[in-house]
Amino acid sequence: MSEQKFRARSSAAVLVLMRGQPASHSEVLLIERSDTVKTHKGQVAFPGGGVEAEDENDPGRTAIRECFEEVGVLPAQVKLLKTLPPLPTLSSDFFVVPVLAQLVGADPELKLDPNEVAYAEWVSVEALLKTKKTENGFPVFDWTGADQKHRKVWGLTAIILDLIFSL
Repeated sequence: MSEQKFRARSSAAVLVLMRGQPASHSEVLLIERSDTVKTHKGQVAFPGGGVEAEDENDPGRTAIRECFEEVGVLPAQVKLLKTLPPLPTLSSDFFVVPVLAQLVGADPELKLDPNEVAYAEWVSVEALLKTKKTENGFPVFDWTGADQKHRKVWGLTAIILDLIFSL
């Protein structure tokens, strides 16, 4: 993983956590943010959030800590693969660092923090790719969860997915 650093006041990291092999048959962990969070209420996202002092200015640490806090995936179950360059958000003053990772070991029981996460699920990469479309020049994906609720993946989350899928 690169030694990329970022500023605490304006930076966040998200964990793009994959499970399964090969890549075309893998799944990615997506969450639906709760209606009680300050920003991006109800939106589909990756686990993640703002950097804190304990993260030592390391996006990988931030992403792993946030994933554990939000959905209960233990840090020992995460193998960091690659850190992508920071991407700006259009709706807030943050630069978001996507951190790619692979789940190792047994599947974790997802334990959601209801203050931050309303729903979480492992979503098939293949299924997401089948739904890809473009709206206003940006990628969009559709996802119907196991709860049968239709969700739209858009914004920075969709941009990150599209970037990763194009690799």
